[in-house]
Amino acid sequence: MDKPYVTHIVLQQCRSCASYNEQETLEASHLGIGIVRILRASGLVEGQEMAGELRYSEEEVIRLRQIRRLQHDLGVNLAGVEVILHLLKQLENLRRELEQERKSHEY
Repeated sequence: MDKPYVTHIVLQQCRSCASYNEQETLEASHLGIGIVRILRASGLVEGQEMAGELRYSEEEVIRLRQIRRLQHDLGVNLAGVEVILHLLKQLENLRRELEQERKSHEY
């Protein structure tokens, strides 16, 4: 008897190499410069100094959109945002570990 053949397809988010200047970041995230600077000072986003200007990655713009939704749409304060983002990161890490564990036990 032949063993059934199973194919697993895993879709992962593509990490873009795009980066955005400060103005593009503000437009994409729908946040003001003041809040972005506060978020940068608190370490929730970093930005990179490139060619004399601050640039933000696609991942950071997505994080800024999450922060905006948490604050403006759901009324979460900055401390709560930090906790939620930390928990989401832990959850994603656990999901990856679980996926790796499952792969290691496949035959």
